[in-house]
Amino acid sequence: MKIPNFEISQVALDDKGCIIQSAESFAAWIGESNENLLSRNFYELITSIDPSWSLVIDQNFHLNSFEKFLPISSTEGESSIGLSLVYCRYETLGVLAISTSLAPHESLRKAFLGDLMKDPRALANTLIRLQKAESRLSDYVSNFPGIFFTQRPDMTFSYLSRGVQKLFPLDYKEMYRNGGLFLEKIVEQDRAHFQRELTSHEKINGTFSLSYRIRIPPADKIIYLLDVRTPIITATNKTLGFDGVFIDITRQAIAEHRLTNSVWREGLATLTNGLVHDFSNLMAGIFSISELYYSMMKKDDPMANGMGQIKKSALQAQKLVRRIIDLHRDKPATRSLHDLKTLLSDQMDLVGILIPPSAKIITKFSKEPMLAYIEETGFRQVILNLVINARDVIAKRGKIKITLRKVSRGDLLTENHRGQQTKVLKDGAEVIISDNGPGIQLDISDKIFDPFFTTKDSNAGSGFGLYNCKLFVEDHKGTIGFNSKPGKGTSFFFYLPLDPRRDDQ
Repeated sequence: MKIPNFEISQVALDDKGCIIQSAESFAAWIGESNENLLSRNFYELITSIDPSWSLVIDQNFHLNSFEKFLPISSTEGESSIGLSLVYCRYETLGVLAISTSLAPHESLRKAFLGDLMKDPRALANTLIRLQKAESRLSDYVSNFPGIFFTQRPDMTFSYLSRGVQKLFPLDYKEMYRNGGLFLEKIVEQDRAHFQRELTSHEKINGTFSLSYRIRIPPADKIIYLLDVRTPIITATNKTLGFDGVFIDITRQAIAEHRLTNSVWREGLATLTNGLVHDFSNLMAGIFSISELYYSMMKKDDPMANGMGQIKKSALQAQKLVRRIIDLHRDKPATRSLHDLKTLLSDQMDLVGILIPPSAKIITKFSKEPMLAYIEETGFRQVILNLVINARDVIAKRGKIKITLRKVSRGDLLTENHRGQQTKVLKDGAEVIISDNGPGIQLDISDKIFDPFFTTKDSNAGSGFGLYNCKLFVEDHKGTIGFNSKPGKGTSFFFYLPLDPRRDDQ
């Protein structure tokens, strides 16, 4: 059976499967004229050419649309070339498109490929299919949320997929030559773990995975990588390198960290709540007795002033205990209407304890009430986080200023570190917490709110304080930012709409 010399040809069939019109290229391949093909049954005609095709199509094929492949027989074995039939059935007729084609993928694996070289069209078809496969693979690699790589034993790379350009836009080319460069990107505390894992698996013929942190220049942003790799081992048990993929799992690490922190807080709250309540009861007793004795004393009693001070201190202690109990409440889904001025004023009791006695705290609150629909505990935690950050950077005689002001629709918020001012779309309130510390360096300004980022020692900060502040503010449809002048201090500010439930303000 000779291969058709046309790329595509068409035949029209009536409702009985007989030819009512055919292209000249099809008639020439059959060796008949168009006139002789009229009214011929297509099934009988095609199976007379190759009886084995009756196994692929049946006599009633013309009743429904279909796609079929008819292999052209080869004496050397199954053919890799054949006819592709695409039949479209309409109300009174059907149109059959016939073209030369390669065998389907599964059949092609078993086919005789020598006949490809006998027909240039078949060879071109093969190259087109390879090009399509390569294009699909390229799209998959480009869109895959990870980086495919091949790494040599000396830590240089022989292959890195395109995603590496987003991760290391300035350094990725050098990683093909300098193996130490990749190791330098791994956070120092994780580097030894990475090298131990590679050493322990390099002779084991199997895929393994590990996770570690890397620093992304130029701002040294930290992300978590899942590294899945397979050693390339020769028959003589020599390791030639690794094939693998890097996947950014920072979001997963954040979620796990927050879950762990939440579980710890629940346990800590259970452990301390009982102690706090017992302490509150003791202070209530001291207050009651001191109040009783104080009421019995005359004004000129030499012990009256001392008893009055005991009474006052016991009352203040009870208020502080109440603030601590409020912070242990874990009801993030519960929001209600609160006066921000009242919440801030109440929080000053705890703020006073956090600030060194020699430091000074200044408050400037608007006199009018500012009612906002917020989650109370989260708001209190935001204030404490920002105050603690300010406390950690001021000197012993430093100053912290807390401002609460009302902003109306169209007003500008405090200027941020980029010199930009946001215009508010709704009436709201702005809280500003300023310090006179050393300020924030410009090179870390853009990663202040990133999770895991901290300028404190590893045992002094988790890198989640400002990140959690950002989550709270954005969850309440607000805005958060900061501005800083090296050597002069920093101001963190956040804006909350007075009632984010309303969209018509």
